[in-house]
Amino acid sequence: MSHYPPITPHLAITDVAAALDFYPKAFDATERLRLSLPDGSVAHAELEFNGALVTIGAAGEMFGLSQPDGDGPAEVVITLSVPDTDAAYARALDAGATSASEPADQFHGDRTAAVRDPFGHKWTFQTHLEDVDPEEMQRRLTALMTGS
Repeated sequence: MSHYPPITPHLAITDVAAALDFYPKAFDATERLRLSLPDGSVAHAELEFNGALVTIGAAGEMFGLSQPDGDGPAEVVITLSVPDTDAAYARALDAGATSASEPADQFHGDRTAAVRDPFGHKWTFQTHLEDVDPEEMQRRLTALMTGS
């Protein structure tokens, strides 16, 4: 098994096999590892997203993990840098994700969009448009929040 990066997000999912079908279609993820339980269900898997590692595992009391409620607020958002936010957003929707926010240019210099996957996890796509220094970013955020 390859070494792990300093931080690796782990997503709890009730049906890991369904997730292993969804993520390659929706996010062009590549499966790197799959470990099964004696009953044949998938207990743990590793996926690469644009070279970054995300692990997924079976949700349930035995593992001390629960899948998020897709209707409630997100506790964690995973941001995926992509060459084309609009195309990534459309691909995810076509694969079964639901829209959380449509593609739009942001004050911080990226174009972003967000989706909820069928397992309740929230993902943001971002494409870098321009470098914005911290002072300008703060000015833009203040203007956005105050309507000025």
